[in-house]
Amino acid sequence: MTELLSHITSVLSPFLGRRHWLIGYSGGLDSHVLLHLIWRMREQAHLANKPFPVLSAIHVDHQLHNCSTDWAVQCAAQCSDYGIPIDIRSVEVGSGRQGLEALARAERYRVFEEVLGEDGALLLAHHQDDQAETFLLRLMRGSGVAGLAAMPVMRGLGRGILYRPLLDVPKAELERYASVYKLKWVDDPSNEDVHYRRNFLRHKVMPVLAEVWPGYRSKIVDAAELQSEAADLLSSYLNDDIDRLRGGDGSLDLLGLADFDRLRQRAILRHYVYLHFGVRLDKAQSDELVDQFLKSSQDSQPVFSLGKYLTLRAFSGRLYCERGTGGEVFDPSAEWDWDSLQDCLVGGVGKLSAESGGDFVPRGKITIRFRQGGERCHLAGHAHSKSLKKVLQELMVPPWQRERLPLIYCGGQIAAIADLAICEGYKVKPGECGIALRWRWNR
Repeated sequence: MTELLSHITSVLSPFLGRRHWLIGYSGGLDSHVLLHLIWRMREQAHLANKPFPVLSAIHVDHQLHNCSTDWAVQCAAQCSDYGIPIDIRSVEVGSGRQGLEALARAERYRVFEEVLGEDGALLLAHHQDDQAETFLLRLMRGSGVAGLAAMPVMRGLGRGILYRPLLDVPKAELERYASVYKLKWVDDPSNEDVHYRRNFLRHKVMPVLAEVWPGYRSKIVDAAELQSEAADLLSSYLNDDIDRLRGGDGSLDLLGLADFDRLRQRAILRHYVYLHFGVRLDKAQSDELVDQFLKSSQDSQPVFSLGKYLTLRAFSGRLYCERGTGGEVFDPSAEWDWDSLQDCLVGGVGKLSAESGGDFVPRGKITIRFRQGGERCHLAGHAHSKSLKKVLQELMVPPWQRERLPLIYCGGQIAAIADLAICEGYKVKPGECGIALRWRWNR
């Protein structure tokens, strides 16, 4: 079947200059067809003495089936036959309200992002039928235009990109290809279990749709593309609104947001949360955020949890997004020696760095510490010293950040408070060369 090979050669040609192609290989029919097609592409390139990206595969074993280890072995054997290295990763899928499918997907993409290197392209075998199913699933969840855009052909992922070269190809064409080339693949029995919603759509709903609308898949894909265009246009407008409301620390001005009508408030909050967390809120969550954060008094500090590690907080009329690490535990008693030439990574908190040309002049050995209680500091240009607690209040540092804000000590004295303030005796003087401190929270 030269048509499918010609198609994938055409759509992947813009990515031939990338250093590495990583194929997501489950071992099922779809990903096996993709693997075979790209292997043929590479063979043709080598015969023509043309360069080709470094090629490898990644298989994620979710350990949800008794045969999953055997499937991984089968994937490794197949890749060996094609001379394609494969990385097999086992993950543990936990439990949660999202459901097993969503949790497995999250673990899979976490591994993909971890493995994908600089200038790499992750290639996945999603096809037209998958796109139609995704559209219908999101429609049943009450998704808006961004959700109904379904799966994008391409998006950024980690240090590289994710690309779906078969997204406009019907599954029936992949099945014909596999039959012609006598491919053998893994059959996961869970794909027949209609207790899973995607399988229910695939086996119970879509065959009925096909009886009345034989070409429904392509029509749904067309509708998803229109939703994608609408979502991109809406995003450009919302980005402008957020740029006007967002402060230098990334927080959102709730007082400014209150000037918009409720419909726009919901849209801005949804988009703001998506930009920070990559999570799309539903209508109920959007309404709850408006009620909780815009109707509260300026002195209140409401908290809204989107998940185990995703939190929104309000302080002094501003909304903050906070992302926990889920792993590293912050140690408030920890301290580090720092030469300011290298970034100082604070596990579970953020990164402190410095560059030339600023107002801070370290004098003596630099140590990074955290607030223990009872500290005092004398800010440059102020007449007297104050308690660190009072200074942090005046600097409008949100209460939950105060214990984790790095303090720069020189010779045992507080010389600077992150990149917020410089203490007396450590500000650049005429003729001196200072450095600019930069503190960035993990988000």
